[in-house]
Parts: sequence; C-alpha cells; structure tokens
Amino acid sequence: MANIFSTSVSGLLAAQRQLATTSHNISNANTPGYSRQQALTSTRPPAAGSNGFIGTGVQTDTVRRMFDENLEISLRKNISEFSRLDKLASYAGRVDNLLADQDAGLSPAMQAFFNAVQDAANDPTATSARQVLLSEAESLVARFELIDNRLSELEQETNRNIENNVNEINQLTEAIARLNQDIVQAQGATGQPPNDLLDKRDQLLKDLSEKVGVSTVPESNGSINVFVGNGQALVSGNQSNQLTTTRNEYDPSVVEVAFQRPGSTPVNITRSLSGGEIGGLLEFRGNVLEPARNDLGRVAATLAVTFNEQHSLGMQFDSDPPGLGLDFFNVAPPQVLPSQFNGGDLSGSPTVGFSTAEIGGLTGSDYSLAYNGTDWILRRMSDGQQFTLDPDEPQTIDGMEIDVSGIAGAESGDAFMIRPTKQAAGNMDVNLSRPDQIALASPVVAGEVTGADGSAINTGSGKLDRVSANTDSVMNLAGGDLEFTFDAGAQAFQVTGPGGFTATVPYDPSTSSNGLTVDAGFEDFGDLSFRLSGVPGDGDQFSISLNTNAVGDNGNALKLGDLANQPIANEGKATYQELYGGLVGKVGTETLRANTNRDAQQTLLRQAEQARESVSGVNLEEEAANLLKFQQMFQANAQVITVANSLFDSILSAVQR
Repeated sequence: MANIFSTSVSGLLAAQRQLATTSHNISNANTPGYSRQQALTSTRPPAAGSNGFIGTGVQTDTVRRMFDENLEISLRKNISEFSRLDKLASYAGRVDNLLADQDAGLSPAMQAFFNAVQDAANDPTATSARQVLLSEAESLVARFELIDNRLSELEQETNRNIENNVNEINQLTEAIARLNQDIVQAQGATGQPPNDLLDKRDQLLKDLSEKVGVSTVPESNGSINVFVGNGQALVSGNQSNQLTTTRNEYDPSVVEVAFQRPGSTPVNITRSLSGGEIGGLLEFRGNVLEPARNDLGRVAATLAVTFNEQHSLGMQFDSDPPGLGLDFFNVAPPQVLPSQFNGGDLSGSPTVGFSTAEIGGLTGSDYSLAYNGTDWILRRMSDGQQFTLDPDEPQTIDGMEIDVSGIAGAESGDAFMIRPTKQAAGNMDVNLSRPDQIALASPVVAGEVTGADGSAINTGSGKLDRVSANTDSVMNLAGGDLEFTFDAGAQAFQVTGPGGFTATVPYDPSTSSNGLTVDAGFEDFGDLSFRLSGVPGDGDQFSISLNTNAVGDNGNALKLGDLANQPIANEGKATYQELYGGLVGKVGTETLRANTNRDAQQTLLRQAEQARESVSGVNLEEEAANLLKFQQMFQANAQVITVANSLFDSILSAVQR
C-alpha cells in the first residue's frame, strides 16, 4: 500500500504544481513582458524488486519559462529602431508644417515685400508707397523672427527631452542592476531560474531599448550586462553606471550626453549613440533642425546683404544734398564660438563677416576652425572639405571673409566653431526708420543736353540710357558732368569730364543703332555702364550727371525689385524664393523619408512581437484545456488514494478477525 500511496501522492503534487502554473499563466495573460511557464515533470527513480523495477511516481523537475533569446533580442532592436524613427518623424513633421504653411511660412511675406518694392517703384514720390514698403519690410523681418523662434523653441524642447530620457535611462539601469542581484541570489539559493524576475528584467530591457539602442551580454550566474554607445557598460552585474548631460564644447545651449563611472570624468558619447528616443532626437537635431535653422538664416543673410548692396547704390532725399542709401536691413554677422578646451595662452579670435561680392556662396553649413601647430584649418562640417587659411591676409570662402591674423598664442588643438547663418534670421531688423530714407532713385541720371530754355537741341534720334554705377566712387561726378558729343565723321562720341577726363567711345549707327552697352573705361566714375542707341546727329550732345534731386526717379527701385527674380543665392543658381523652396523641400523630403521608414519599421515591430508571442505568449484557450487536463489528473490520483485506502482497510479487517 505504501508504494501506491507514495505514487499517487506524487501525482497529486505534480498535478497541483501544474494547476498552479496554469493558473499563474492565466492570471498574467495580459501582463506586459510575461512569458508563459510550463511545469516540467519526469518519472521518479523506480524501486528494484525480484520481479523487476516498480515505478514510484512522478516528480516536478522545474518550471520552465517559454522563452527564445534570439526573438527577445530581435524585439528589443525593433523597439529601439521604431522609437528612433517615430520620434524623428514626429519632430520633423512639426518643422515641415511650420516652413510649408501657406500663411505662416516665409514665402508670402517675401512676396508681399517685393510687391511693395514694385509699388514704390511705380510711384517713387508717394510717401504712402514708401511707408507701405517699410511696413512690409518689418513684417518680413517679423516672419523671419517668428519662424526662427519656433525653431529655437523646438531646439530647447529637444534638449529637455534628451535630459528627461537620460534620467529615465538611469532609473532603468539601476532597476536592472538590482534585478541582476536578486536573480543571482535566487538562482544560487535554489538552483532554479526565477522566471518572474527574469521577465521583469526583460521588460526593463525593452523599456530601456525604447530610450536608447543597447546591446546585452548574459553571464553564467544569471545576470546580464548592458552596453551603450561604443561599448560603455551601463550595467555590469549588480552595478550600474550613469549617463549624464553635458554642454557642447562650443555652444553651451546645446545639450549632449556623457557616460560617467563613479568618481571619473564624464566622457561625451553623443556621436556614438543610436536608436531609441535619444537617437531620434539627436538625429532630428543634427539632420533636420540645425540645417533648417541655418538655411533659414542663409535666406535672411543673402536677402539682407544683397538688398543692402543695391540700396546703398541708390539716392535718398533724406539729406541735403541727397546722399547714397544706407543699409536697409541689419543682420547678425557669423557667430564665432571658442572651444572650452582652448589653451590659456590663446588670445584673440578670427574675424568673420559676410562677403558682399560672394554672398551667393553661403552654404548653410557650420565650420570648425582648428590650429594644427602650423596652420589654421577650416573644415566645412557638412561634407568635411578643408581649407588652409592665410595667417596674414583675409580670405573669402563660401561667402564669408575670414581673417585669422588677430589670433595670438595658439597651440595645436585650439579650435573655434563658426556658424555663419544660425543667428541671421532671428537677429534681423530694418535699419531705416523714415520713408524718405529709402533710396529709390539712381545715383546718376542721363539724357540729352538741352538749350537754356530746356528745349531739345539734338537733331538725331540717338539715346543714352540704362546708366548704372556699382560703387560709391560715383560721387566723383560731384565735380562735374560727363559730356558726350557725337562726331559723325569719326563715328565716335568724344567724352569730357571733371578733372580733365577725356575718352572716346566708338559708335557706328549703321551697326549699333539697336543698342551698344558700354561697360569699360569709366572705372573712376563708379564702374559706370550705359547704353547708346539710335542715330545721333553730328554734334548731338548727351550727359551723365549726379542725381542731386533724387525725387521722382525710380532707377534704383527697379533694380531693387528685380532682385527677387535674380539667381543670386546658391552660387548664382537660385532666387530668394527658390532658396527658401529648397529648404522647404529638403525638410519635406526628410519628413517623408522618416514617416515611410517609421511605417515600415512598425510592420517589422509587429512581426517581431508576434514571433515572440508565438513562443512566450499565453493562449487562454490552450491554458483552459490544460486546466481541465491537470484537474482530471489530480482527481484520478485522488481516486487512486481512495482505492489504496479501501484496500488497506480490507487488509486491516482481515487481520483483525
């Protein structure tokens, strides 16, 4: 009877453990990260007898966690990648919506501004038209500032999110380290895997992967090591190391991520981080936000510098006599930021400004300027191209004038960051305050020489028009007019001017009557250029003189308005609107790519989750069937005990007789 009792009791205990395991599975069917468990049984050692081995029942060996490490690693990687792309797509979409907005974007403001320039050109004497031009200029500047402020707010939000993610990562790694310790202790004490603790740790690893891409290495004692970046150990056994936030070497407003062991100096690992929300935030900042802000500033700087250049060649009548125009806009110069690691002997800094003549070369990239012990090397950070600078003379590179001659005491490794356009849009304003400061008139005027009573005295159909001057030396005309007299016999204009200036301009009416542009030989008068046309009579006279009236003339206004259609930016390949359109298109492309990749990654994530669930997930129907099976097993073993008890009672009754 003893063997029957023992065997049936072992069956009861095995059924009880299987029922408990099944009940545990059902209770945690919706618990995140839970892995289905299975009680594994085997036969107990049989008892030897003269007539063979007699079975002694069943024993529960372990409770196994239904788990595939490869599927778990794949799921973590897919979670990390989806989180990265989701964060990138979300933030890039906000920039795209801002820049491409039909009402809040920059394009309508630029269009309204140049429409106002054209209206002023149509009626240059109207104070109302000039006032509208100033108002539209203020609106344009405000629109630049509005967009730049929104981008700046996004940068600050990105910084805060990076800091928040770092704090959450530290909390997760501390929890993983504590679970490592509990798992090692539990496994060492029982020799059995603590399944629920392992599930908790795996769930924490998935939560960690959502924040940043990590790799793991399991240990034989049950603990797991977690690495980030280039192999920095976030968790090693029951010890965790911290991530911390630090400030950019050049720009304190930029938050970066550093790895820190207890008692050691933080190591910046920003460039080596990838995956998770931090990876998405860093990619958004580096590939979308900063380039967009730089390109917006590129539009602002290009427009301001070129508009100022042309405006300065016009005449305003805010002074007596009228003078050349002032700068129409103020724009922030390129930003120069020294490295916090520069040597103590370094003094001075590079002088950087915009090149008026080559402003179209602006790239929108940031630059690093580093001393190698011999030369200052400028590196364009967008593509890595390098330039060796002249230590004594200013150089023009990518639309900037750079002068390093004022730097002293430099040591190898000293460096600066140059940001040509980041601050341009947010720090742009209108320099003029009154309508009569707008220089709409040409600095010089041309026409026929008239009689004392103002009547025409020329006999031919000749014309001298389309006069332009490109430098302030046009003020040399203050000493007198340039007089052009046509000599029919010599087929040339004889030119006289102030200071004894003389010149001859060949002109054959039979071949040049449709128009001959002259743009050489008058450098002393502001690189003067003009057009001769028609058939002048012998002795016909024309003159070019300084515009001392500056009222009722729209020569410079027409040139200001024409800037909107000139391919000035991007090495003479794009107008202002096309340059801004390129920015919108670039951000739109990045947003579309991020959205497409995110949607594809979401599908891969679902597949990884389904693959994991196929092994580790709880199927309630299957568990219900197991519940009935183990219940019947329990009842059958109980019935065996009842039979054994009846047999034992029968034996006792026989003995008592």
